Amino acid sequence: MADFHFIRPWFLLALIPVIGMLVLLFRQQNEGAAWMRMMDPRLLKHLLVDEKKHSRWKPVHLLAAVWVLSVLALAGPSWRKQASPFADDQAGLVILLKMSGSMEATDVEPSRLDRAKFKMRDLLELRNGAASALIVYSGSPHLVMPLTKDDSIISSMAEGLTPDVMPSEGDDLGAAILAAETLLKDAGVPGSVLVIADVVDPSQAASLAKVASKLPVQFLTIQPGTSAVDAGLQAAAKARGSEVISMTEDDVDVQRVANLAQSKMLNVASGDGSEAWKDAGYWFLPVILLGAGFWWRKGWQL
Repeated sequence: MADFHFIRPWFLLALIPVIGMLVLLFRQQNEGAAWMRMMDPRLLKHLLVDEKKHSRWKPVHLLAAVWVLSVLALAGPSWRKQASPFADDQAGLVILLKMSGSMEATDVEPSRLDRAKFKMRDLLELRNGAASALIVYSGSPHLVMPLTKDDSIISSMAEGLTPDVMPSEGDDLGAAILAAETLLKDAGVPGSVLVIADVVDPSQAASLAKVASKLPVQFLTIQPGTSAVDAGLQAAAKARGSEVISMTEDDVDVQRVANLAQSKMLNVASGDGSEAWKDAGYWFLPVILLGAGFWWRKGWQL
């Protein structure tokens, strides 16, 4: 309970009238006690209003209790967090597609790059309208399409891309990951990154370990099924604590990617990955309703 706090603490100001009411009640009781010290109790009980109904607990006490509980409920007591109910709809996936000369190799038909585009299209269809974005990278990252739920436009934009359109050859994956994080932050949505690549320059592993981004990253490797995963790509994934998914002839690979994209995400919208605080005020409602029900009893009054 170290995290206990009120989500809307300004509602606690409504306790001031209750405190005033209880102070007045206490003074009235003290006045009655003073009269009892000066007069015969047998006579005083006939002079005090409702003295025959005198009880330690009065309706005003119930009013005060219901009031306090209602104010506490409105203030939003909370001590634990919960995922946003809209997280699934808002979760974004930024695809980093490597656009270098090695991706034009034809050891995977029709080519590594074409197969990567096919896999990307299948993945977008599996995501069923969830927000996705596309960044291509080689010597530098370049935004092709910001977050959109129109998967067809991403596929269309990627269709005509070749390594020839890139301003420089290279493998600056670290800059691409930072670009993806900036994209998600600007959009204000949680999300993750998918790197679609055949190989990763071995020098990238060291630089990726220094990248401050905590954005979850997964890798889909585009290589022939008989080939071992590129050592540089494995090192890069290890540096990020990421999973490497090998390309398959069926859709098992993209199914795995889609599942991970849904389960592993960083809430970059809040800046620290935190979730929303869960409002526990509703726990007071049964007691409040039960207390309020007593006011229907005949003869009850303050």
